[in-house]
Amino acid sequence: MDDIRIKNLEANLEVPELKGLKATEKSQVPFGEMLKEAIEDVNKLQIGSETEVQKFISGESKDIHTAMIALQRADTSFQMLMQVRNKIISAYQEVMRMPV
Repeated sequence: MDDIRIKNLEANLEVPELKGLKATEKSQVPFGEMLKEAIEDVNKLQIGSETEVQKFISGESKDIHTAMIALQRADTSFQMLMQVRNKIISAYQEVMRMPV
């Protein structure tokens, strides 16, 4: 069997929408602000995907691939946001169950 070598992956794989939200040691981003920005980014992706679909339906754009990629990107971002919401709710419920 042939020896197959896999190139090293880059260590800094990040979600593009969240790149600007990394806090440095000097300035900490409040959690509420970070969450608000993430929701705004997901909303922008949803609006962008709707725009791409409308362009395709109206015949302005002949490229269905762009519309499908925009839809999938918006869907994936929304699903990730929902999972973050679920984790926040779960953490809140766990804290509320703690004895005082």
